Amino acid sequence: MQRCFLLWIIALATGRALAEDVKPAISLRYSCFDKPFLSASVSTERHDSFPDVEVRLLDAQGRPLDNNRRNRRTPKSQQGKVIEIPGHPATSQTVAAEICEAGEGDYALLVSEHADGQYWLSIDADDGIGNEGMDSSFFARKGQTCTFRFRVRLAYHVVNVRWLSPGNVQTSSPDPTCELAKKP
Repeated sequence: MQRCFLLWIIALATGRALAEDVKPAISLRYSCFDKPFLSASVSTERHDSFPDVEVRLLDAQGRPLDNNRRNRRTPKSQQGKVIEIPGHPATSQTVAAEICEAGEGDYALLVSEHADGQYWLSIDADDGIGNEGMDSSFFARKGQTCTFRFRVRLAYHVVNVRWLSPGNVQTSSPDPTCELAKKP
């Protein structure tokens, strides 16, 4: 019994260390010029370090993006640490969820905050010609998980991105609502 527990602790520690050593991905934006693209990202003020958060995006069909790049549930997508500008990796660090060939609809971004501190939330969408983005600043509280909901519309090279309030009602507010995860 003690041997099993010890092996479990070693496996857990090794898995966490390996997860933290994952090399950041290059943004999908550079391979998605002529297709609808969506990025939901969290960054520090200067983009010079990765914020201590995890993001999880549910796409317009309610499918989660899978962190395992070999077993994606949403095609042409990625989630995790991302370098937005390959030529400037020291100043373009984000934790993001990105979809190439994104569809219209309502999305939900879950942000799990692992430390106290300020972060910037950005939602950007484009279709190769039109684009729109939204940004807001938040103060993270360790252990808190926020759900941010937004709607993406793509029609005739006009891109609209809008926050949704609880109940999925489109709002003109420049700041989204943090829906706190319920404690069990």
